[in-house]
Amino acid sequence: MSIQTPKGLLATKQPDLWFEDNAVGRLKKEIWEASDAQIDGWLKDYGMPAPCEWAKAGSYIQTTVRHRWRPTGGRTTSCWSRLGCTENHGQHMVSAADTLYVSMICEGVRRYTEKRGAPVNLALPP
Repeated sequence: MSIQTPKGLLATKQPDLWFEDNAVGRLKKEIWEASDAQIDGWLKDYGMPAPCEWAKAGSYIQTTVRHRWRPTGGRTTSCWSRLGCTENHGQHMVSAADTLYVSMICEGVRRYTEKRGAPVNLALPP
């Protein structure tokens, strides 16, 4: 017995898993079906895995000297603030997991955009 793909959804190689047929769903499907080599390449682009950058000069506005994050030469430096929550994830995980994950993701995006000439600083605390 085969399962028919519901209207407006994209089928995957797993018969009971679908993604919405929109930009986000197509991206999720691409990631879901990516090979280990593709995922390793994406992680490399974002400098992952990497140690926490909280103490790295120039990563956060609090660790960047003032003249480096002011607008210069017609370009502004972006500053991103992360949002996470503290909640009980059970006996197996720390309560800061959401905040730590989003911080790691933002640090990766900061590295990725910096490599492309668009300096970004993050703001502490998350």
